[in-house]
Amino acid sequence: MATLLLIRHCEPEPVGVLLGQVDSPLSAQGRRRASDAFTGIEVEMIWCSPLRRAVETAAHVRSAQRAMLSGLREIDHGEWSGKTWAEVEAAWPDLARRKLENWTGIDAPAGESWTAFTDRVAAAWDMIRDGPKPAAVVAHQGVNAVLAALVTGANPLQFTQGYGEVIGLEYK
Repeated sequence: MATLLLIRHCEPEPVGVLLGQVDSPLSAQGRRRASDAFTGIEVEMIWCSPLRRAVETAAHVRSAQRAMLSGLREIDHGEWSGKTWAEVEAAWPDLARRKLENWTGIDAPAGESWTAFTDRVAAAWDMIRDGPKPAAVVAHQGVNAVLAALVTGANPLQFTQGYGEVIGLEYK
């Protein structure tokens, strides 16, 4: 069995919005957490989202090798990127309601479909699974939810992970 550590980036700037592929940095609190949270963690390989908040977090995890994978970017929220859910509901009330009823089946305007997103993450998983072990992925809530589903078969919509949280998975 091999070990995969799923690490969600630490707190970004700003919080409370749908960041998606907005390339935001870590907040001051996120930088402090990243500098303390990963002591004692060392892996052979770190696979990282190219988004700044993930790259800044990954810099604090010890590893012999590192690679950025574009497939580990968070889902693109399109016109909803950078907006709070209240702003989304105010501007797109019917679409927001339908999205809440069918999260994976309704796309944000000009956003990435759930199918395209999961296909992209699955392609990244193929590289990760065949790469050096033990490994860590430093990415985002959505990405790590899909990876956990690919590894364990769990429902990605039931996956939760806090900023800077590390979740270990075993796989063949």
